Parts: sequence; structure tokens; C-alpha cells
Amino acid sequence: MKPLRTCLAVLALAAVLTGCGTSPAPRYHALGGAAPAQVSGGARRLVEILPVAVPERLNREELVLTGDAGQLDVRDNDHWAAPLPDEIRQILTDTLWRRLWAADVYQAPVASGSGGLPQYRLAFRIERFEAVPGRAAIVEGSWTARRLPQGASSTCRASITVSLPERTPEAAVAALSDGTGQLAGLVADGIGDLEQGGASACPAEGAPRP
Repeated sequence: MKPLRTCLAVLALAAVLTGCGTSPAPRYHALGGAAPAQVSGGARRLVEILPVAVPERLNREELVLTGDAGQLDVRDNDHWAAPLPDEIRQILTDTLWRRLWAADVYQAPVASGSGGLPQYRLAFRIERFEAVPGRAAIVEGSWTARRLPQGASSTCRASITVSLPERTPEAAVAALSDGTGQLAGLVADGIGDLEQGGASACPAEGAPRP
């Protein structure tokens, strides 16, 4: 009987160790959410959207939230579907196309003045990208837009706050997506004002113009 008991004990220990070594499969979140509304027709402007700069503490595959006491909460089982800078850049690309018919030419640069379309270069940096479940999400960024080849430029900064009453990772991602989309709308407004030669190419913070 002793060999049998020993065998059963070994099998039980192996089962425990196997269970301890298994972790839940990660959940993947896309910042952009649903596909943006389609705009038919050709581009009316060309924008070279440079790679988005993100604070290094947030530039990781895991979703990073903020606890009630201000501590970072790295969600090991909640991952971004793509690197966070790419997720944010995609929202910028979609918003500029939807609002300005502006095509991103970073991956396929064209000669200045090509086709007679207005051309711009956009550098965008995330300064704050914070979600406190049960409170709010804050998305703050700065950007410089320049008319090419040597035209006018503007450097702006804005902060968007979105209510976040729920405490789930899904709600946090939705709030961060909303804030990023609003910020991208302000970027689009600024480029539009820059093209029109407005007195200020930095739109006031708040809801972007329709």
C-alpha cells in the first residue's frame, strides 16, 4: 500500500504545481474601439503624422490604471491590442481623415507641393494618460503642426477629462478612448484653423467642433 500512497501523493503534488503554473489568458483591448465612420472620396490634405511619444512608464503592453491613492495598477491580464503609441496614432489618423479628409503620408511621403494639396507635419506627445476607476480618465497632450514646406506652425496643449464611474478595465479603456478622440478632434480643429490663417491655431479646450 505504501507505494500506492506515494504514487497518489506525487500525482496530487503534480496537479497542484500544474495549477499554480497556469495563468488566465490575457484580454486584449483596442483604444480605437469600433471602426470609424467612412468618408468617401479622395484626400483634400496630406499630413505626415510622426510617431506618437508616450511616457515610458505607460509604454508597455499591459494596461496601466491608477489607484485611489495615486499608485500605478499594472493589469497583467489586460493588454493593449497594439503598442499604445500606435493605438493613439490610429485615433489621430482616423480623426484627421474623418474631419478634414486628411491622409497620413508618414509611411508613404510625397514631394512638397505634390498634387497641389495642402501639406502638414504633425508631432504629437501624450503628457498624461491616466484612468482612475470610479473617478475619471484624463488624457493630456501637446502637439506641433507645421504647414510644409516652410509655412506657419502652431504648438498647442490641451487636457480632456472624462467621467469614469465604473471600475472595470473595459470602462477605463472606453473613457481613455473618448478622451483621446476628443483630443484628436482638437488637433484637427487646430490644423483647420492653421490652414485658414486664424488668429489662433490652438482651439479652446472642450468639445471639438462638429
